[in-house]
Amino acid sequence: MSARLFRRLGTPPAAAAALGVWLLGLVLSVPSCLTAGCGCASPSASVSGSASGSGSGSASASASPSASASPSATAAYAARDFLVAGRLVGPAVASASAPPSASGIRWGEDDYAGALAAAKAAGKPLFIDAWAPWCHTCLSMRSYVFTDAALAPLADHFVWVAIDTEKESNAPVVARFPVSVWPTFFVVDPADESVQGRWLGAASVAQLRAFLLDGERAVQLAHAGALAPGDPLARLLAAHREAVAKRWPEAAARYGEAIAAAPPDWPHRPEALVARIEALYRGKDDAACVALGLTSMGETGSTASATDFANFALSCAGHLPKGDARARALRRAAAARLAELAGDPLAALSADDRSDAYMNLHDALEALSDAAGARAAAEKRLAVLKAAQAAAPDAYTASTFDWAYAESCLFLGRGEEAIPMLEAHEKALPDEYNPPHFLARLLHFMKRDADALAPMDRALAKAYGPRRAAIMGLKADILEGLGRLADARAVLAAQVAAWEALPEAQRKEESLARARERLAALDAKLAKK
Repeated sequence: MSARLFRRLGTPPAAAAALGVWLLGLVLSVPSCLTAGCGCASPSASVSGSASGSGSGSASASASPSASASPSATAAYAARDFLVAGRLVGPAVASASAPPSASGIRWGEDDYAGALAAAKAAGKPLFIDAWAPWCHTCLSMRSYVFTDAALAPLADHFVWVAIDTEKESNAPVVARFPVSVWPTFFVVDPADESVQGRWLGAASVAQLRAFLLDGERAVQLAHAGALAPGDPLARLLAAHREAVAKRWPEAAARYGEAIAAAPPDWPHRPEALVARIEALYRGKDDAACVALGLTSMGETGSTASATDFANFALSCAGHLPKGDARARALRRAAAARLAELAGDPLAALSADDRSDAYMNLHDALEALSDAAGARAAAEKRLAVLKAAQAAAPDAYTASTFDWAYAESCLFLGRGEEAIPMLEAHEKALPDEYNPPHFLARLLHFMKRDADALAPMDRALAKAYGPRRAAIMGLKADILEGLGRLADARAVLAAQVAAWEALPEAQRKEESLARARERLAALDAKLAKK
């Protein structure tokens, strides 16, 4: 971190150096800090911009690499060769000789049927990590949370499987367990495949431990018939099932009932509030969403859940009529909450979580016309990201922070600073589509479309599934910027065809509709020439 960066903030060089040491120490100490108990979905994220993951939980375009694996719990399981040894932290799965992570979690990859059979045979709940390669929150969770030694006592209590939601072969799993925020974690009873736990976006180690314990308890009590219908956990599970079925108004009501039935110190309050406000957002009940944001902004703890909650609330506020006083009040409340959270060195936040908090703070302040405050938030975010990349053990882990880094540079009018980093990561990770995609996007936003076209083509050659369909729109943007309208029209037609060809569970109807509208608009423009 350079003193020049902090001079822009008016920070003396000595203080800048001290803050740099603090930030690097924070990034390095997050896992152990969370283990000691000292102490994330972005609905508005689009392929063209900020993805949170939520993003903490990334609700849309936002960020999963690491997971460890080793021998299975039963001989039959091992015979299926279901588990993949090593950590999924690189562009390729590690070899069978790779050591497990400190958590001891043994991951299977993209084999739901095998995992379900193994869970039934072992009599254990099934844990599903529904992730995507572009989701930075997914990458962060699996590099910095799932590897934590504090999870080791629970590693053998579950069968663990990671499902890449972009792969066509996983479409039936996505249909059964729909995902609207990345990552989403499910605890599933293998006896009937019922959802006994659902978590949206990022979680601290402490939150994940509690989620796992309650998921295991829910499965056990479901079998014993001992979970009373009025128990807040039972109400929460009922709400999760409504959400999985995409019955958003019913889900919002059930989450509200669970929260109302719970004691004030209920440990699931933050996650239930995030799930409830997401249901209101998905159900397009913007007034109720903003009202919940105003009344409960301070009830979401000091984790990524607080950022995810604020993010959904800010998105709903953006849908209210221009000049609506409720929207301004919500943005002020969110800005105050996020500034407190992001600036708290003891908050249970990974570097990715803190980056998301600063991103949402930037957006809230920008909407409030506080340009100086928004710029300061972007500077602080970039400092966190630089420290995180410097501390990352390898290029793949460092790439978790690529787009957030580039986006922060764009916010600050210094996009050129991110180009060497993205070029280096593309060279180090030749099979990954994210670095060339982010490079193309950065260059496009910098009005350098002639330079953006080549990395865009390299990204498309590697991308697959819904992500490939989505980023085809960027190539059309680049071609339009170059004045090549006929070529842009051909790409948009291909994008429509790509969306239409996807399995229903992976097809995004709103994105397909936008692609069709854009194609029609360009056809009309070409017809006038």
